[in-house]
Amino acid sequence: MLKLYHGANSVCSIKVRIVLDEKDIPWESHHIDLPKGEQFTPEFVAINPRSFVPVLDHDGVILRESSVICEYIDQLSEAHKLMPDAPSDQAKTRIWGTQCLEYHDSVNTLTFASYQRAMLLAKPKEELAKRWASMPDQLRAAKMQDLVEKGGESAYVPVALSRMARLASEVNDDLAHGPWLMGENYSLADAMLTSYFFRTECVGLAGLWEARYPRTTDWYNRIKERRSFGASINPWLNEEEMAKILAASQETFLSHNKFSNYL
Repeated sequence: MLKLYHGANSVCSIKVRIVLDEKDIPWESHHIDLPKGEQFTPEFVAINPRSFVPVLDHDGVILRESSVICEYIDQLSEAHKLMPDAPSDQAKTRIWGTQCLEYHDSVNTLTFASYQRAMLLAKPKEELAKRWASMPDQLRAAKMQDLVEKGGESAYVPVALSRMARLASEVNDDLAHGPWLMGENYSLADAMLTSYFFRTECVGLAGLWEARYPRTTDWYNRIKERRSFGASINPWLNEEEMAKILAASQETFLSHNKFSNYL
């Protein structure tokens, strides 16, 4: 049995849950409450010393990188195969998976500058200081602290917006060859990118593609019609939570004229 340690609204957790549903593989849920900081507890750090989700445990085989986890899951069954057959397309798929590291950093930036910022600022200063100190990666902690303190004024935000705009453009270019990133068939590349677009939409920034890139817009609309999209999100996020995320994010991004070019 596959055990997945995951977060409700974690981008990389959604990514892996999408692949699990596309493959129709059963799994055991171990939810880690990220807002409460459960990823920093000794119990979870023993599973992943870097204190992030998701983590896959397959009968004692521990995997900690979401793109690697996605490909591993696809290899567990020939049914609903997601990795293309052609070596060139496999290479392209893995390039998308590698680039997810950059996109994750970007959506994480937009997240912590907006709705996560609002949530964290509501905590006592002592609790926040303890949170930053408990993070194994202190460079990451310094960045998160900057985003929470400065919000939309953080120098990290325009960089993240530029990267996500570039992603929308790159997807639009690749879709010139078919309805999906690898051509005629939905693949692992489509599955791995979905959650980054979902998070960008959640924070009110779907204008990054809707106003500029029609192929990307149509692709994402098709993505949202797939069963795996709802199955990976709906059990963990309700409409009330989504509305709160959007409201806090709009307050951040719509209140700054300097972001108008991205909306």
